[in-house]
Amino acid sequence: MTDSMSVRTEATVTPLLETRGLSLHAAGRCLLQGLDWVVRPGERWCVIGRNAAGKSTLLRALAGLGVPARQGEVRWLGRAQADWPAADAAWARAYAPQQAVDRFPLSVQRLLDLSTVRPGALDASAVLADLDAQWLAQRGVMQLSGGERQRIALAQCVLQGAPLMLMDEPVSFQDPAHQARLARWLARLVAPGSEAALIVTAHDVNWIVRTATHVLALTGDGRWQAGPCAALIQAPLLQQVYGCGWRAVGGIWVAE
Repeated sequence: MTDSMSVRTEATVTPLLETRGLSLHAAGRCLLQGLDWVVRPGERWCVIGRNAAGKSTLLRALAGLGVPARQGEVRWLGRAQADWPAADAAWARAYAPQQAVDRFPLSVQRLLDLSTVRPGALDASAVLADLDAQWLAQRGVMQLSGGERQRIALAQCVLQGAPLMLMDEPVSFQDPAHQARLARWLARLVAPGSEAALIVTAHDVNWIVRTATHVLALTGDGRWQAGPCAALIQAPLLQQVYGCGWRAVGGIWVAE
């Protein structure tokens, strides 16, 4: 386990998320060992790692959802996750999975209305416009393309109004134009001085550099590193995380 870039600073700010000795296992493998980690308001974290390194499992654990095996503690807003009643958890954190599963033919507008926990936190029409999805409001959610449905899931996540937002692969179904749009939107949504924090998973290193303020890197064998994006996204760490060489060409990271 490595924590070469400690995030335990500014002790006067109550963390939106804190993990203490968090360990995750699945299929007989140790995915994460002893994660001591703090996420504060105004921070945008990206969890990086190869496929099956444990990124989605970690996000589920942080959201309070079921995972194969876990030890340690997760705290939301300074309170142990296990002490939050289920009805109150939605006030603390919002979660957007990799792929939404719809069972009822609701309209997008109705779905967003049902997703709102803290009314008035954000305007649904403005959020849809920011996501280039305003014209989908009256469409049925079961009629959307993968990319459209993903953008609606992101709208659901932020319109919930929770200060801690978790998004699993938010750009996996998006074309390049929408990926760039999402990067700008997330940077505005959680800017310095914001009361919210964001944790996403992603694979595109260049999108990560553009979007994240901090990075949590998983190597898939239990080890991890956490710290500011600018300091951590370097060729040695990328090679350790992804198992291939990396070089920067004109400010763009290229895998070799």
